[in-house]
Amino acid sequence: MSPAPRARLTRRLGALAIDALLVGMVLSLLGNLRRHGVAVDFGGGGLLLALAVYGAVLWKLRGATVGGIVCGLQVVRADGRAMDWATVIVRALACFLSLAPLGLGFLWAAFDSDKQTWHDKIAGTVVVLPSKPAPLV
Repeated sequence: MSPAPRARLTRRLGALAIDALLVGMVLSLLGNLRRHGVAVDFGGGGLLLALAVYGAVLWKLRGATVGGIVCGLQVVRADGRAMDWATVIVRALACFLSLAPLGLGFLWAAFDSDKQTWHDKIAGTVVVLPSKPAPLV
């Protein structure tokens, strides 16, 4: 069986946009609760932190976020082993490193022969186009 083809940066960015919209909407709803007396405060970096937690949990449980599933993507370990909590947490935290220098770590995937971002390289993961995409539900 040949390995699944690697996902292009444009598809990955589309998935990230969907995820950012989804997480942003949830945070906005929670912010509305705060205005009605429920104490919910995510601070200035709330969206980025929420995206990291959301990503780590869904990469572990489903192999992809909602955006990834919609775009037909899956995050897998480069060595073929199953995704574990350590891998997804390292990947999620390393996303901050990829983002820090003007997003250069994300853009790296466009020029990398393995189509890996910096956080993929750090965590030992790749984003692929599986032959059978995960169902959304």
